[in-house]
Amino acid sequence: MYEPYRIKVVEPLLHTTRRQRKRILKRVGYNPFGIPAEFVTIDLISDSGTGAMTSSQWAAMFQAREDFAGQTSHEDFVTKARSITGFPHVLPVHQGRAAENILFKTLLEPGDTVAANTHFETTRGNIESIGCRAIDLPSDEPPFLGNVDVGAFEKLNRGRSKVKILVMTLTNNIKGGQPVSMENIDDAKIAARRSGTLLVFDASRFTDNAYLIKEYTKSRNSIGQICRRMFRAADILYLSSKKTGLSNIGGLICVRTKDLYDRLSQEIIRQEAYPTSGGLAARDVAAMATGLVDSMEEDLLRAHIGQVRSLAYALKQNGVEVFEPVGGHAVVIVQKAPDRHAAFALAAAIYLESGIRVGVFDDTVRLAVPRRVYTDKHLAYTAQTVSRVYHKDLPHLRLVHKPSEFYNFFARFTEIAQRKV
Repeated sequence: MYEPYRIKVVEPLLHTTRRQRKRILKRVGYNPFGIPAEFVTIDLISDSGTGAMTSSQWAAMFQAREDFAGQTSHEDFVTKARSITGFPHVLPVHQGRAAENILFKTLLEPGDTVAANTHFETTRGNIESIGCRAIDLPSDEPPFLGNVDVGAFEKLNRGRSKVKILVMTLTNNIKGGQPVSMENIDDAKIAARRSGTLLVFDASRFTDNAYLIKEYTKSRNSIGQICRRMFRAADILYLSSKKTGLSNIGGLICVRTKDLYDRLSQEIIRQEAYPTSGGLAARDVAAMATGLVDSMEEDLLRAHIGQVRSLAYALKQNGVEVFEPVGGHAVVIVQKAPDRHAAFALAAAIYLESGIRVGVFDDTVRLAVPRRVYTDKHLAYTAQTVSRVYHKDLPHLRLVHKPSEFYNFFARFTEIAQRKV
């Protein structure tokens, strides 16, 4: 299928020399997150906030009025978010991490337990900073590898420490965006109700999840119908609009009760700004509103997920082992080498070879594909380069800085020798 859009604005790709890239790698301690973006040619480190916005979004941004409270863009945003999610109360925030920080501070007390299909690193950090436990309960039944293990959740709740919140991330960020099935959502809802646990959705890639449900189950329902069906199960919903919301910034919190809405509004004005802006300019709220509607378009979802799958296929054709089934937003490479720093070594070698930046998460290399940014030819070139590096000797890295938190983002290394793989 061809891309369901045409390109209106372009920008040049940046090019560097191998000598420049080698110097940069040494300076940033061989951690791809430290590489300045001005020295990156193709950037696959994240799909969060890196997608291309539409002409409709840019037009909405120009038309938005910048007022302190009661912005017209806020009214439009709330109307569209209510229609898509089915939740009566909607609050904008500046991104997903702000949403979870505000929610967890409002709902949790030190010593509480939060379970999830899998916590992303920053979600875990927000929970543990309050003095709470974050426990992963992933399922391993393909093709819905994002499912939560409901049996393990019920067993955990029979222990001395009850689970206060069950977080279901749609899609589960682990292994490149693995989907959660409708059956698992329903089972989690029943188990959570029975135990008095709040069921909270991190729906940052909710349209990906809906698309994969539709594809895997051969459903005739629309993406919008599947989303509303998913969201009916949740007590609370939050998301980052920087993923399938198709915006460069923003997020939201949706709740069902006026009491919780009022409590969160007070926390938002304390941490972010007046609740009708959520710490955003009115133009960003306007872009979010338009992006939420655009995100439901099935052709766009098919095109983006198709790009991810094409990249995975090209890598496999060249002998690179990738995690399967391939997720909704990224390709994850299965490491050949056994040592813990091999993922950083491969990421560094890919950048040194080509200027392509990839991410390292959970000791694996992840190639996240931004939405509507790179062409199939860009990704074909990426596959060729990564495949070539994958089969070479990698640098041997030694850890020289181990941060107390957020290891993948802040660890630093030095190269000490070459090794065979």
